[in-house]
Order: sequence, then structure tokens, then C-alpha cells
Amino acid sequence: MINSSLPSAAPPRRSLPDRWRTETYLLRFDFHLEGVVPGRERRAIVREVRQALAGDPRDAETALDDLGSPAFLARQYAEDGARRPLWSMGAVTAGAALLVYWMVFLAFTFGMLAAVESTDLSEAHGRLFFVDVLAFSGPDRVGIGWTSEWAWLVVPAAVVLTAFLLGARVWRVTQTRP
Repeated sequence: MINSSLPSAAPPRRSLPDRWRTETYLLRFDFHLEGVVPGRERRAIVREVRQALAGDPRDAETALDDLGSPAFLARQYAEDGARRPLWSMGAVTAGAALLVYWMVFLAFTFGMLAAVESTDLSEAHGRLFFVDVLAFSGPDRVGIGWTSEWAWLVVPAAVVLTAFLLGARVWRVTQTRP
């Protein structure tokens, strides 16, 4: 039984690098935990580990070393062998895919504009990912544009959806539970 009349030791005040190291570890732990534990339980586990680390009197590096790698620690919390989809990773992958799509599209468009400006042509037409691209240049005007009835919306949506499903590893939903 704990004697409540005795003062308890206050948890140590962590330095900024120690807090950064701890939060980075917990972020990676949460990422690995997402694949093996449902959401509400996952948040409770991360909160519990965060509180345990905050109350640990040792320095953060020693405490984190004792926990081991975030992936190994997450596997220890898995109740069954089933792996879950990684929805947050799917969202990150979808965002990255959309960014790459727009970077390629804009690079193509500005490349056309550079080609028009370096030649005697006043405009150029091209097509990329089913979207008609226009670049024009003249003594008093310069510009780019693109038109399409459906492709400007459908193609990026298909890229985002495909990247989301692959990044989230959605096929894990259909796996049979052991």
C-alpha cells in the first residue's frame, strides 16, 4: 500500500530535444500500431506509453532504448495476427500522388510555354493525361491554359484513389482472421 502522506517525486522536466525524441518515437509507434490495433484502443495505448515515459525518472534516451523499436513494441500489443489497413498512410500516399501529378502537369505546361517563347510560334497545343494544354506568347501577352470536359477532374481523382488504396493496403480488410 502506498503511503499518501509521503511526497511523491515529481516527474522530471524534459528538455526540448528529449521531448522531440519522445514524440518522434510515439509517432512512429502510433504508425506501426495502426496496422495491428483498432483506433480507440490505439489512442489509449499511445496515451498510456506517453504517460509512462513522462513519469520515468531516467533520461528519455535510456527509457526509449529500453522500449525497443516502435515496430517491435507495436507487434507486442497486437491481440491477433491480423493486420489492418493503414488509413493514415493511404492519405499521405494520396496527397503525395496528387502533388506529383500536378508537378508533372505544370512542368509540361510551363515547358510548352518556354518552347513557344523561344520560337516564332505564337501558341502551341498539347495533350497530357487526356487534358488539352494551350501555351501562348506574343509581344503583349503570355499565358497558359488547359481545357477538358471531364479529364481535369477524373484523372487526378483516379490517381488519388489508386494511391490511397495502395498506400492504405486496403486488401488487408478482406484477409481472414486467424
